[in-house]
Amino acid sequence: MKNSIRIAAVEVLILAVAGSAAFAAPIKQMSMGTAGVSGSNYPTGIAMAQVWNQNIANIKVVAIATGGSANNIDLLRTNDIDVAMCRSLEAYRATNGIAPYPEKMPWLRSLTGGLFSDVFQVVASKSSGIKSIADFKGKRIAVGPVGSGGEIDARETLAAYGLTYKDVKASFVEYTQGIEMLQDGQVDCGILGLALGASGMSELMLDNKVVILPITDQALANLRKVNPNYGRRTIPADTYPNQPYAVATVGTPPDIIITRVELDNDLAYQMTKALYENLKTLNSVTSLMKQFGPALVLPEDQMLIPYHPGAKKYFVEQGWLK
Repeated sequence: MKNSIRIAAVEVLILAVAGSAAFAAPIKQMSMGTAGVSGSNYPTGIAMAQVWNQNIANIKVVAIATGGSANNIDLLRTNDIDVAMCRSLEAYRATNGIAPYPEKMPWLRSLTGGLFSDVFQVVASKSSGIKSIADFKGKRIAVGPVGSGGEIDARETLAAYGLTYKDVKASFVEYTQGIEMLQDGQVDCGILGLALGASGMSELMLDNKVVILPITDQALANLRKVNPNYGRRTIPADTYPNQPYAVATVGTPPDIIITRVELDNDLAYQMTKALYENLKTLNSVTSLMKQFGPALVLPEDQMLIPYHPGAKKYFVEQGWLK
């Protein structure tokens, strides 16, 4: 009799466990687009995915390397990823159907305020004799993959100096390959779509064979005719090895985390909350991420794309937005 009771109890326990498992919420698998592995976005994306996985029940986010902002936008368009790091300017172009985007993508939303500001980083080998971007004519130049945010920067920067790709010998390559080509002497110069302080740039500057070039005031004025969101930035001295000089360059509005408007409002709220409640962790990922925080939660009329409703709810609760 006692054995029968024990067996019955075990059966009840098994059924209870099975029942609770059957009713357990399924794990939502999510992918996050970042950029190339040599830049700052990839480790930042990995850190954000870990924050979400540790603080939000029933999700599993994996950060993946991608071709950068334009590639991330396309992956969101095809629903191959769920969230992504992106330059605000690229999100703005895509939302409004501005070249190179053939149609409007009004479903793009931001999960965050700004993460950090990007700058143009233009380099030339010392052996090339290049003293200015105006000297790029006829030279071999590394730019980003066609359609990437960095490649668009390169095209517009050349145009600001009266040049087109017809005037140079352009290689449309990933930034890691572009850096290798500069190191090996396969190209003379490059316009690199890497975030300020990127490890790839530090590696490039180590052997003291490359110089970072400034962007003139006139070139900035020409760039602003194309897009008024460009602004003056400075690469501080000693940002990289063998760079004891500050460099006047151009920057874009801060990067953001983008998603589709269809992302569940409550999940978007939790994802935004988790990021801002783990600032200490995220601020320590790279020097750039020290900028990330409430100060870059801009008023809605200053954002280049709308906030996701879930993110906005969190910001309003914190008193950062009205």
